[in-house]
Amino acid sequence: MMQRILLCAFIWMAAIWPAAGQAQDMFWSTTLPAITGTDTLGLHLRSLREQQDGSRQSAQPAPAPSATAFRYTPSPRRRAANLAQFVAKSRQNDPKGAADLERLFASTDVVEAMRAPLAEAGLRIDDVADAYAVYWINAWQASRGVDDDVSRRMATAVRNQVAGVMASTGALRGASDAAKQEMAESLLIQAALIAAAMEQSKSSPELGRQLAAAVSQGARGMNLDLAAMTLTEDGFVPAN
Repeated sequence: MMQRILLCAFIWMAAIWPAAGQAQDMFWSTTLPAITGTDTLGLHLRSLREQQDGSRQSAQPAPAPSATAFRYTPSPRRRAANLAQFVAKSRQNDPKGAADLERLFASTDVVEAMRAPLAEAGLRIDDVADAYAVYWINAWQASRGVDDDVSRRMATAVRNQVAGVMASTGALRGASDAAKQEMAESLLIQAALIAAAMEQSKSSPELGRQLAAAVSQGARGMNLDLAAMTLTEDGFVPAN
């Protein structure tokens, strides 16, 4: 039940944002899309559809890519630099929110705190494909305004889709541990912030609409058209 796990693990992230107000509106409408749009890793829906079509036509499933291709050895020094960069990007549009994030990151290792809850869903914090799966699921749910539990089967299916597309497109070919860590940690922080905002939006339909628009815009910057897909127990499929 990954979505609930993330909310339980990162409910303290919601506390750094006021329940309403101009600062929060600015963050979700401008800062989040700006942050996601700077990520170099793109997941192409066309590649996913081609992969799905090919798997339906093939008698034998394609071999799963090696897990080691997506994993890295985390460095505390790199993590500190990654979080500082995240704060710097946030500060361009929301100085107060960025200051709150900076204080939070200084007091808590937010990425390490995700290790145990993600493990319950069969995912890891030191794996780029896993991090993308967490972000993708949270972003899709936020874009649809749904807050359903995510089963281990579903999380694994999405993770395998991500890994397959990354392998087929060569997205991580030759990537260093530093590059993988930067990608993964940015995705995990975004996923946690989305989860926190989804919790807050339960009492504010307007905030929910703003969040959906902001997350959808940010995802488009990563070549993800969330409106064109549907999440199932077997992963994402093209929307009807």
